[in-house]
Amino acid sequence: MSKKIFLEKLILIGFRKNYEVLFKKGLNFISGPMSTGKSSIAEMINYAFGSEKHKAYIEIGKSCKDVQLDFWIGEKKFKIVRPLFDFNRPVKLFRWNEEGADFEKNFDLLEIDSPANKQSLSAFLLNEIGLPDIIVANQSFSFRDLFKYSYVKQSIIDSENLLMERTSGSNLKRKPTFEIIFNIYNELLGDLKQQLKEKLKLIEFLNNKRVGVYEFLKEMNMLNDKTFQEEKERLRKILSTETNKLREIKASGKYDESLTMGLEGDISSLKEKISNFDTVILDKEKHIDKLLLLRNQYSNEIQKIEFILEGSLILNSYTFDSCPSCLNPISPKSGCTLCGSEFKDLSTEETKVFKSELLRLKRKLNNLIIFMDQQRGILIQVQEERKLSKDELHVKQRELDHLINHYISPYIEQIQHINYEIGKINNSLDQLEKNLSVVNQFSKITQDILEEEKLRDKLIKRIDSLEKEKITKKDVIQNLSELFFEILEEFSFPKLSNAFIRESNYLPYVRGVKYDELGSGGAITMTTMAYFLSIALLKLKNKNHLGLLIIDSPRKNLGADSKIDDEFKDEEIFNSIIKYFTSLKDKNDPAKTENPVEDIQLIVITNGNPDFLSEDDLIVKFDGKGTNELPYGLIDDVEHL
Repeated sequence: MSKKIFLEKLILIGFRKNYEVLFKKGLNFISGPMSTGKSSIAEMINYAFGSEKHKAYIEIGKSCKDVQLDFWIGEKKFKIVRPLFDFNRPVKLFRWNEEGADFEKNFDLLEIDSPANKQSLSAFLLNEIGLPDIIVANQSFSFRDLFKYSYVKQSIIDSENLLMERTSGSNLKRKPTFEIIFNIYNELLGDLKQQLKEKLKLIEFLNNKRVGVYEFLKEMNMLNDKTFQEEKERLRKILSTETNKLREIKASGKYDESLTMGLEGDISSLKEKISNFDTVILDKEKHIDKLLLLRNQYSNEIQKIEFILEGSLILNSYTFDSCPSCLNPISPKSGCTLCGSEFKDLSTEETKVFKSELLRLKRKLNNLIIFMDQQRGILIQVQEERKLSKDELHVKQRELDHLINHYISPYIEQIQHINYEIGKINNSLDQLEKNLSVVNQFSKITQDILEEEKLRDKLIKRIDSLEKEKITKKDVIQNLSELFFEILEEFSFPKLSNAFIRESNYLPYVRGVKYDELGSGGAITMTTMAYFLSIALLKLKNKNHLGLLIIDSPRKNLGADSKIDDEFKDEEIFNSIIKYFTSLKDKNDPAKTENPVEDIQLIVITNGNPDFLSEDDLIVKFDGKGTNELPYGLIDDVEHL
């Protein structure tokens, strides 16, 4: 059984302020009108967990630079910080420090890449939840494959392609992922045994390498840090003694200032040069930050124009009885008298103007990106030049320190001899530092062995678990189908009959037909929700579900609508669905039900909320107006479009 994920906090890190959403265990209801940022909360969670990109949200682009997600995997707490609108940059991964009661300052940089890359976010998450190094359909099994069963977004909830089964190439890992969730993947056991074999070979290699380093350190009598420190202190005492001898011999000598004046001038120039570099670096970093804001503005303007052009084509193909903005009855000639919306076709000339402006902005954006890359290159070059100057300054200072301790005296031979001894001692100290690197290598190999042995033990445990407690596919499908039917029944699905999950393709069927043949958007919406809920809630000991389910906008195609003759357009049906969500806490309690379901964190996003919904479950509420002490939306401190 994999470890579960629990979301604690989402923060959009802004230029003026931060925008925060707190989550809790069980049901988390997010309510508000359209265009207030509800869906962006779900998408920002998805983006933090490694999606390739996010939508070009205009207000987020104006106000925010990073997304932060605080979450738990089992008993461990983590924080992900990922840049917005810069999709190729790595994410920062912070670990929680129990003693300090805060996240550690040091972080790991993780790439947005396949888990075949061990430095990727996907590889890290899979390793932490306990599902590392799995190959399906000749590809690495990804965290994103698993997360598809935890995020039911708007484009999926009423889709007739809910698991991309109709899309060539996109569904290769769909069925294996389903089997991995329920621990019925036939090839997994063989893969795990092969991984165990390779892990044992790696541990043997590291042990042999460790023995070789150990023998070297044993000969050098450098097996521990105490020995190293004692030897270092001994050499420093000898160096101090020899330096004092040199000083006494030269006591009668005369200091030659000409030997050091040139070095002092060089050192002064280098310090000034480094200071100038610091100023240039700071200015360049500020300039790049400003360019980043400008890039976001261009992206937002491009998105606006694309929305205008695309929206015009779509809206002009419809005749509206009611205003799509405020639902007020309208006259096609005069437009909406309530909100003032007009429904005029864009003229050919206006379309040309918009397209011309779009082309101009895209050209500017491309030029800006090229310029930003050039500026980053200049910054890196200046930083490298500063480092070289710093190294040169260190050499000059050391040479000056050496010269000012040398005096010209009649005892040149003695001075040369002592200088030779001092040189030998410095060489010994340098060699000691090199030996310390070998000691550190020994410690690292030891730590690597311990880490690999932990992974080996996890593999052995997983193999034993699979062999002892593996459930049959037939039992899984039967139990899943029963739960699927029960959920639809409590949803008040009209004329419910013959609802099940088919073993051959793992897809839902209702009234004896495949979900995409039901002929109703409301039916597909209810079936899709019940399908993902049944997968998340089915209580099996070795199930590998994340324990998290995000459902975005279940009201679509549901709820009262007198203008549409559809048996699913019934407010009671929608209320039944919400009541089922609120009842999950009791359904998880064995004392209150005969067949308890899995305990999950459920996040539901929808327009409005029923009166019977508990305030404890309503974690976020927007009103779209910024009145009644409620925020307008997620980004609540700027003028909204």
